[in-house]
Amino acid sequence: MRFLIPAGLVIAIGASTVAFAEPVTRTITVDTPRYDGTRTTTRDREAGTLERDSILTRGSDGAVATRSYDRQRTDAGALVSGSTTRFDGDTRSFSAERTRTARGYRSEGSVTGFNGESYDYQAAGRRTPNGFVRRQGLRDSDGDLVAGRRVALRRGPNGGTVRRATRFGRR
Repeated sequence: MRFLIPAGLVIAIGASTVAFAEPVTRTITVDTPRYDGTRTTTRDREAGTLERDSILTRGSDGAVATRSYDRQRTDAGALVSGSTTRFDGDTRSFSAERTRTARGYRSEGSVTGFNGESYDYQAAGRRTPNGFVRRQGLRDSDGDLVAGRRVALRRGPNGGTVRRATRFGRR
């Protein structure tokens, strides 16, 4: 049995693959009685970048809140950074480097909280034969664990899953 493919379809498929190589920008508009704003996301798959910027304006007093997130793919993983500013002007920011491992990832970085304090961030995740284990921890400048969590997911023999999450630290 033979199938004939119209020439227009071949051209359309070829043109769509060329379009994926260019950066794609999407903008979402928020317009409610209390807030209005936009969220703009730009992804360039070829360069390995993702940029997401949001801005909200509160209707009652004109106060502005912003959020930004940037990710750059690297040979070994990714570099991520971002910041958030609340309506009252308080700001927090973070930056981290995520590295792929043979069975998962490791991530290290720094965080500056809304209170102005600096924290060290460490995380790791790995696949297991029947699920995964993920750990995250936040330490203050004295090296004390402020907040942490461990999540483990295990698939059972009958197709069900068991998820166990543990939080620790002084939070």
